Amino acid sequence: MRLACAIGIGLAAATHAAAAPPASPQQQIAMIAKPSVVRVWGAYGALYEIEGVRFPEAIGGSGTGFFITADGYIATNAHVVAYISDGDAKAKDALLRALIIDVSKKYPQLRLDDAGLRALAAATRLVEFKKLAFVVLPNGDHLDYEVKQIGKAGTGRDCAIIKVKTSNAPTLPVGDSSKSQVEDHVVVLGYPGVADFERLLDEKSQLQATVTDGAISSLKRASSGEQILQISAPITHGNSGGPAIDQRGNVVGLATFGNEGEVQGFNFLVASATLLEMVKDAKLELKPSPTSEAWRAGLEHYWADEYTDAIAKFEEVETAFPAHSEVMSLIRLSHQAQKEGKEKKPSSGAGLIAGLVIGGLVAIGGVVFVVRRGRTAHPAGGAPAFATPSPGYPMQPVAPGAMPQPPQQQMYGRIPPGAMPQPPQQQMYGRVAPPNQPGMPVIPKTVAIQGGIAPTAFGSLSVGSLTCMRGQLAGQRFALTATGIIVGRQPGVAHVLINDHRASGKHVWIGLENGVLVAIDQNTTNGTYINDVARGRITRAQLRDGDVVIVGEPDCLSLQIKLG
Repeated sequence: MRLACAIGIGLAAATHAAAAPPASPQQQIAMIAKPSVVRVWGAYGALYEIEGVRFPEAIGGSGTGFFITADGYIATNAHVVAYISDGDAKAKDALLRALIIDVSKKYPQLRLDDAGLRALAAATRLVEFKKLAFVVLPNGDHLDYEVKQIGKAGTGRDCAIIKVKTSNAPTLPVGDSSKSQVEDHVVVLGYPGVADFERLLDEKSQLQATVTDGAISSLKRASSGEQILQISAPITHGNSGGPAIDQRGNVVGLATFGNEGEVQGFNFLVASATLLEMVKDAKLELKPSPTSEAWRAGLEHYWADEYTDAIAKFEEVETAFPAHSEVMSLIRLSHQAQKEGKEKKPSSGAGLIAGLVIGGLVAIGGVVFVVRRGRTAHPAGGAPAFATPSPGYPMQPVAPGAMPQPPQQQMYGRIPPGAMPQPPQQQMYGRVAPPNQPGMPVIPKTVAIQGGIAPTAFGSLSVGSLTCMRGQLAGQRFALTATGIIVGRQPGVAHVLINDHRASGKHVWIGLENGVLVAIDQNTTNGTYINDVARGRITRAQLRDGDVVIVGEPDCLSLQIKLG
């Protein structure tokens, strides 16, 4: 009779626990993983002055990363840190190219031929130059990093490993993506740019990683053989490099490419198998972080209303890693629950039976969530304050702060007086002035390739890119796919849409024909030209790396080809 009673009590307790769980599996995944996720900055900013007119420029931006070792190794996308890996000299060249684009847009009357470019260079003075290579932990701290391993941006190896100086970091376990299946559920964490766009959120909110969830919708391969996972979870600028975690708590991929339009569901992950190859090359040993183990154990006690045991584990976390972003809040909530009499202490007999029944019911329901090596992440600090329509790798904001004053670079020669008319108040294309730095724009948000078509260009789908050198779309970059794209004025038909009467609805098709990259004019009124309108309009022309496709007239739309 007593045994029957005990079983009845256990079943009642199990039913109550199943009906009102403290957290869903997705919430548990997010809570365990959140402290391990950081914002990664890989950007350069510069301030130029020409005839008294100042031009702020920036390249790169911010993405997301996550700790994979307790001593500070972090995984992210290659394109997030590519500019930092390339070095200062290449960054200055890219910033000058961005400056030329801005000048040509603001002063279309200037002739920027070879002589004009020399005069522009002679009149240009570099006022400020800043390198932004740091991670921002969820508590607001900044840690400088070094790039240790890097793949190739825009491919199936778009991943990198960077290193910061720290210890006892909360980490995430990297799983085997080769075992992933279509319809496997995933949770994605990251720092999408839309979350803090135009400073709509306070600084503390900007430090909180965003969580989205979905499922693996397709298993693909790059032409070079790397596994690619297509997912339905929404991702956007700034998510690049963030972990996608399966229901076992393991990272199966890094958020990399997303759809540029309003339709979601065409987002892609660099597979964890590719990251593990890079880990092997770096001779890293991935093992559980004691901080993460204590954090996970504390959460399990917390969700079971065992607050005394939870507090003991949380205090271990606080001691090991004081920069932990979540632990102080959980200690406070645990103490509050104790004061309210919510503590549950496991007991023998009925309590044991209840626990066994609960475990059985949860397992049958398929809701068991056990993470043996869940991790957390360091806190990260403020957001940067540069910006530019960089035609290269992606970016996001930088922490306010004075730019160091480099030695002033005096260029020889001058643009004739009056050649640089004073424009009305500067309005930088695609930028927002950051707080406390009225002269510096905000860096565009991170995505692998910025442009009008979704950069679903992995491996065999991608042959290069198109960068708009002149016209309304100057500074924008578009993925160039092997299946070809249409440039024109007709919405719903053109992949690169130009609102200019000189362009035809379907103006020019650019793509591979029998393995050769070509541009084919679509019987247009104003013609398509290659490199120079003086050479005459084309019907069909083979394209090489660096060629410029001119739609109608150079100032209507000029697209430069970049292969590879």
